[in-house]
Amino acid sequence: MNEINVYPITSNYILCDNFVSLIIGPIGSGKTLGSILRWEKLIYEQEPSNDGIRYTRMVVVRNTAVELRDTTIKSFEGHFGEDLKMNWGNLTGLYEHDDVKAEILFRALDKPGDMKKLLSLEITFAYLNELRELPKEALENVTSRLGRYPSPKDGAEATNPCCWADTNAFDNETWIYKKFIENKPYNHTVFEQPPGIINAVFKNNQLKKADINPDAENLKNLPKEYYRGFIAGKSEDWVKVMIMRRYIPLQTGKPVYPEYNDDLHCIREEHIDKPSVQLPLLCGADNGRTSAFLIGQKDTMGRIVVFDELISDDIGSIEFGKIIKQYLQANYSQYKIASWIDPWAGDTKTQLDNKTQLKEWNKLGLHCRLSATNHPGIMVESVKTKFNTLNAGFPNLVISSKCKMLRKALNGGYQYKRINVSGERYNEKPDKGAFSHVANSLEFLVDGSGASRELVKSIPRNSGVINRVDWDNYES
Repeated sequence: MNEINVYPITSNYILCDNFVSLIIGPIGSGKTLGSILRWEKLIYEQEPSNDGIRYTRMVVVRNTAVELRDTTIKSFEGHFGEDLKMNWGNLTGLYEHDDVKAEILFRALDKPGDMKKLLSLEITFAYLNELRELPKEALENVTSRLGRYPSPKDGAEATNPCCWADTNAFDNETWIYKKFIENKPYNHTVFEQPPGIINAVFKNNQLKKADINPDAENLKNLPKEYYRGFIAGKSEDWVKVMIMRRYIPLQTGKPVYPEYNDDLHCIREEHIDKPSVQLPLLCGADNGRTSAFLIGQKDTMGRIVVFDELISDDIGSIEFGKIIKQYLQANYSQYKIASWIDPWAGDTKTQLDNKTQLKEWNKLGLHCRLSATNHPGIMVESVKTKFNTLNAGFPNLVISSKCKMLRKALNGGYQYKRINVSGERYNEKPDKGAFSHVANSLEFLVDGSGASRELVKSIPRNSGVINRVDWDNYES
């Protein structure tokens, strides 16, 4: 095996014998090479079969065929050169050296049925390249096929069947974060490389200056000024995710609320005064795949503070209403409340009977009212106006740090999706993804405060400032 100097975190990743391991780091940190070296180590550690040959078979998975050919396979060829014999017809590789005979099955997951094919593999190892681009099923499917080659009847079973993966950082709402960071199984190991830069300063969503991290891995193998060169002009969230290894959403679309600044509009939970019992709570709710209920209050100065949120996945509107009632009774029983919800909820029947969400929630004592503004575009502009204006030196709309899902939505999770055409073009309607319901809840809450009426009165008719959008654009 070739002698190659590798950095500490990468070295530990290569030497790890756990069932599943993951290395997370910035671009250029040597993750892919580390994954290849780990495979090279393992194939020489495999016990020989009766004929004296060390047989292994590995599947290498990437999200698309293009990236598999242009990056992953090229990395293997760059390390092994002509010693790796490629069959481009079926995308397999064969490495034979001394008593080692190691097969590689290169597989992409961009066609219908590709995922299912992973379940038929007989493999020793699995390597998932750029895990952040792959679904959870890819990991589950390949790990269920480990250790099935070579066959014990030939004299030696798989010596150390295992799976490893590499990736850049990812959103803390993804399946990878929940599995490897929050709820890591006992036989999974995570290796986090140092960020590529430190002391970063951002202005207007772009990196202005930063220092190269002297502890960053693989620096000696990178071109001079590698990080400073290619990250110039990149957006703040891109740099934080891809170079600084931060677990935050990476925006691919255009934020609906670029006016939101987490440093300005978010207040730490412990620094927010408790809501006044002399004033009613102002709530907003929207039901869907990720149902949301926000709790706030409009103070005597007219400023809106959103200090709590309830989020629930894949639950019916009636059941979610019961959860809200229990939460309010446990935490806000001394307050009067007013809840503002989608006008759709006043007409549409639930899936279980002919009752509307409005009627059912009011039976639960949630004191719901339908949002009076029939144009989401007006509500969006009302929220923007609140973010953009100050009252007695403070923003007219602030969010508690406790409202994690809402903050992620406002930080770019709630966005207009980019249209896959030349140039920068985006859909006219916000994406109905995981963050849409909590964002809509905020819009209903702000609308319930009277902000939409205030905005409409301040803008001349036919001014073109407010784009009118029909309600059906916001249906689940």
